[in-house]
Amino acid sequence: MTKHEAGHSSEGEIDRGWFESRSNEVISRLNNGDRLEDILNSFPDFKEYFRELDTIDCSDGRVLDGKKIGLAGSGILLSPEDRVSLIARLKGKIKLITTHTDCGAAALKFKSLNSEEIPAGITSSDEYGSWRGRELAEALGCEHKYIEMEQMASEYHNEVALVLDGTGEFDSTNLPGFPAHFVCTGAGLGLSPEYLRSEVEILTGIALGDHGFGSRFDATNPFYIMVAAKDESDLKRWEEIAQQASEKYSNRVEIKGFIQPEK
Repeated sequence: MTKHEAGHSSEGEIDRGWFESRSNEVISRLNNGDRLEDILNSFPDFKEYFRELDTIDCSDGRVLDGKKIGLAGSGILLSPEDRVSLIARLKGKIKLITTHTDCGAAALKFKSLNSEEIPAGITSSDEYGSWRGRELAEALGCEHKYIEMEQMASEYHNEVALVLDGTGEFDSTNLPGFPAHFVCTGAGLGLSPEYLRSEVEILTGIALGDHGFGSRFDATNPFYIMVAAKDESDLKRWEEIAQQASEKYSNRVEIKGFIQPEK
């Protein structure tokens, strides 16, 4: 997640990005009324993109390292309880954690700290986010990498969807033809509903605000929250979380869900 504003890119560049996103197969078919499950199952080898994920990235859709587990700020906003749960579940299974420049989650967390909570030598949210990333990498037994803006997929937020992954296995960022999107993998990793609601609400707000395509999203061209679930019961549960997190955005957001295909 980033606090980098779309104003750093020209309106023409953003308009071109928006126009291109309208021709994405997933987005155009959803806008035409097709079911998300039917669209994805028409993709070659779709079921092969449910696999063990090996990299923790920010939920930011422009950070695309590895088989991505997406968490806002690479986990910087997790409660102590959720952090303990995550480490217990993933220790020894992760190859890399990335953090990135101008991360809004890191800025949000850094702003909330008092001076006694800031480690010695840390003077900015970027430094703090990187420090926390290295700390989590050490706890998980993996490497850490810091990503500069020029290494990200876009200067402005180009996400047109959010994947709320209740399977913990959906490698959505590597699926050919999938649109630019935020990733929230915590649903499939046992993180708390409270955390997930907050994460989805924050990310949706970025897309619909000045940091992303903003007012271009409307009832005809909504921002899509795509819920991946293991079964119908989980699908209903995560769709309810998504609805709660996005209800203030009314018809500018649509929730579409699907069941993980059998391998």
